[in-house]
Amino acid sequence: MCWIGAAVLGAVVSPERIVAAQVRPATTAAADTTDPLARALDAEDRNDAARASVAYRDVLQRALQPGNTDGDRVAMALLGLERIWAERGMLDSLVPVFTRVLQVRPSDPTARTVQLRTFVTTAREAEAREAFIMWRRVAGTDATPYREYARLLLQQGRALAADTILNEAAQRMGVAGALSGETAQLHVALQRWVPAAQAFRDALAEQPWLETAALFGLQRAPATVRDSLRTVLMAAPVTLPPRRLLASLEFAWGEPRRAWSAISTVTVNDSTMQAWRAFGERAELNESWLVARDAWLAVFERQGDAESQQRATDAALRAGDAAGALILVRRARAGKSDSARTRALLSLEIAALGELGRGDEAQRTLDAAAKTLDPDTRMALTRPLVAAWLRAGDVPRARAIMEAGDLADDDEMVGWLALYDGELGTARKHLLRAASNRPELIDALGILARTRVEQLPGLGEAFVMTARRDSVAAALRFARLADSVGAAAPAFLAQAARLSSRGTAVPLYERILAEYPRSPEAPEALLTWARALRDAGDKAGAIAKLEQLVVEYPTSALTPQGRRDLERLKGMVPPC
Repeated sequence: MCWIGAAVLGAVVSPERIVAAQVRPATTAAADTTDPLARALDAEDRNDAARASVAYRDVLQRALQPGNTDGDRVAMALLGLERIWAERGMLDSLVPVFTRVLQVRPSDPTARTVQLRTFVTTAREAEAREAFIMWRRVAGTDATPYREYARLLLQQGRALAADTILNEAAQRMGVAGALSGETAQLHVALQRWVPAAQAFRDALAEQPWLETAALFGLQRAPATVRDSLRTVLMAAPVTLPPRRLLASLEFAWGEPRRAWSAISTVTVNDSTMQAWRAFGERAELNESWLVARDAWLAVFERQGDAESQQRATDAALRAGDAAGALILVRRARAGKSDSARTRALLSLEIAALGELGRGDEAQRTLDAAAKTLDPDTRMALTRPLVAAWLRAGDVPRARAIMEAGDLADDDEMVGWLALYDGELGTARKHLLRAASNRPELIDALGILARTRVEQLPGLGEAFVMTARRDSVAAALRFARLADSVGAAAPAFLAQAARLSSRGTAVPLYERILAEYPRSPEAPEALLTWARALRDAGDKAGAIAKLEQLVVEYPTSALTPQGRRDLERLKGMVPPC
């Protein structure tokens, strides 16, 4: 009788053999003609542990035939049995299985790994150590036994024991580089951050897949050691993997500008271009628009493709750099026709012109390109043109274009027109649904949230003046309206102060603090006033206002900022 059928496994799995015997009459023909590995995998997929175990043992029996051993099938059968028996708490049943395999194949890496893993998992420490020694003996100069044992110990939370194994590897074989990944994870477990960064840097040269593990481990490093980690990962020679790792770490640490600095100086090749594109996408998701602009601009300058130009321009617009966006959108691209450039970038060009208050030029640009545009494209460009006129404060022209176009359902455009007309109820309803986080929209929603009146033509006029960049007139209008809006007065005064020069804003701050000390705008007034005094060189005055903020408004969301500014002014922390 074969070794699997009786001497070794019979006692372990006799209940399963009973089950197999019970069902054999109905399935014998199919079983005899089916590959046992296929039967095992199918049974495992159906969660039939008994049949899968019998089939995997059949695989082993055939794969270990003298003179015809099949290492791949041995490995698949061993790992299959390990999966099945681990789920059922039967890992001890593996011992006679891998023991027999190792008698036939003493250096089989899968059998050695399963043996070591079984003993470590079941806390049979002496047997695990003996198994490691035997594997080390048959492996010769191969570092795999050290690597697997160290990994298993780390997974068990036994960092010091893993450290002993890795030190032993270094002493016996000098394989620190081959085991740098495990060494790095050991250093992380022991919070030895700088050695961990160095080990990860070494490991990434041959094991780039460790980048995710390096990011997960090193991002937990405290702020006090991060400059040291930067030094390690920025050191020469400059290669992509450690710089890409550092860029990911900087994002995790909230430093997107430093992230771009880390990866932007890598030698340019195809891999670098791919990394820069991925970086640009990450910056967009992070809403770090200036950094995203720089990344996509770097790609565009080297590849000249329409996508990178479009994304660089869009990022510049979102960052508030309309002038830079206009320069970007008008840069020629080699090998691209004017019509192709127009279709891809015209909406961004019109949006940039609108942000700059150049509505007439935006209209001329659209008219000049009209012959190359299909009706749907031209209609799609109506929105940025309307936005251009709205941001320029030209309500009649914006309304005329909206009526000619198909923007009746556009919440942002309809909401702004209603606000400019003083129809606050309509404006409130539509602007709340607008998909935008523009600063002027946030200001408008702040005002609308504080007043519940349905109509206030003077407020619409104040926002029109703001759009026309007549800040002085707009500030005066907001301040005058404060006398007629009741409890919303501090919001109007705060908006007037934001639009005013430093000197004219001070009386507005004083009025907010004197008449509305419990309003949300009071701590904002103190913080803004303190920063104005600081910038003017009045350190003592700034400290007084910040102390008032910290003492009188301890629960305000602005108080942590005020406390930080106060500590800087008093010299308690160095300026960033």
